[in-house]
Amino acid sequence: MLHVRPATLADLDTVVSFNLALAEETERLRLDPATLRQGVAALFEGRAPGRYWAAERDGRVVGQLLITFEWSDWRNRMVWWIQSVYVAPEARRSGVLQGLFATARRFEAELRYLSNRKPR
Repeated sequence: MLHVRPATLADLDTVVSFNLALAEETERLRLDPATLRQGVAALFEGRAPGRYWAAERDGRVVGQLLITFEWSDWRNRMVWWIQSVYVAPEARRSGVLQGLFATARRFEAELRYLSNRKPR
């Protein structure tokens, strides 16, 4: 069974290895592991806006998705972007991506609800 949860600092090594593979697979780009590690750690430590989600199956992380935030002057509100989506090769075509996106949609709906609430 697939379980999607917020990723934590304990997932740092996995997220870094997934992002290295993602850059190589999609852009034939070799990222600097130390720089990447610092960038991912910045998100986990709250020094950068965003949230990673981890998809687990049988206690092992098999996929990830990152949501980042950005101010939109056009919309006069925060918007978010989905980035760094990766599914381990052996877990592809098994619903991992679908689970990650479903979680992202629920997260978006929660944020929209919270941002539309009137202050008391």
